[in-house]
Amino acid sequence: MGKMEMITNTSPRKGVNNVHPTPPPLPAKAPEYGRKGIFMSKRSAVTRYSSASSTARDLWDSLFDGGYRADVTIKTDDGGIIYAHANVLGMASPVLRGMLKRAKGFGKKRSISIHGVHQDAVRVFIRFLYSSRYKYEEMKEFVVQLLVLSHAYAVSSLKRVCEQQLEHGLLNLENVVDIFQLSLLCNAPRLTLISHRMILSNFKAVSATEGWKSMRNSHPGLEKELLESVIEEENRWLQNYWST
Repeated sequence: MGKMEMITNTSPRKGVNNVHPTPPPLPAKAPEYGRKGIFMSKRSAVTRYSSASSTARDLWDSLFDGGYRADVTIKTDDGGIIYAHANVLGMASPVLRGMLKRAKGFGKKRSISIHGVHQDAVRVFIRFLYSSRYKYEEMKEFVVQLLVLSHAYAVSSLKRVCEQQLEHGLLNLENVVDIFQLSLLCNAPRLTLISHRMILSNFKAVSATEGWKSMRNSHPGLEKELLESVIEEENRWLQNYWST
């Protein structure tokens, strides 16, 4: 029996693996971190990620500022010329992608035009397509034009930024009528609601602005609707007042 057992253990048979390999060593015990160690590890990972993200955005800004191997010339109504890269524009905006496909140029270089806004606003717009960055002062100055550009060229991320900036400080009595009209054209319902409420709450001051006068001349029907809204709001307030 002892001999047969020895043969069986050393002679493999067909279909049966009788040779037992040496088992691998047990995995090393995972290091135990205290609470502080875990939090420090997570924080360092976040820091590295944030640093890498910031560095990448710096590179995109540098690419835009330097115009390295730019293959697109963007012309504005006031004579401005901005150099950009077709791949970046096409990836950021389906509208620009279509314009570039139809654009004419020499060799691989193409030229397109962006109409209706100041060249500085176009420059802020194009920079955002590269790095999603903007300066607050530029946003404050060109928020209306940037809202128009973001809608016209289907850049939803910039459109959200414009809406948020208007909601949290850039919307005021002087521009609220213009923003209200733009929100209707640009399909921004939340901005429509916020600007409409501001108009109703400050009707006397708003109705004396240049924006209101311009709306009266260009869109008298819209002025009529706003006046009806004011009357409805006053009637609702009176009903609530007398019911209490």
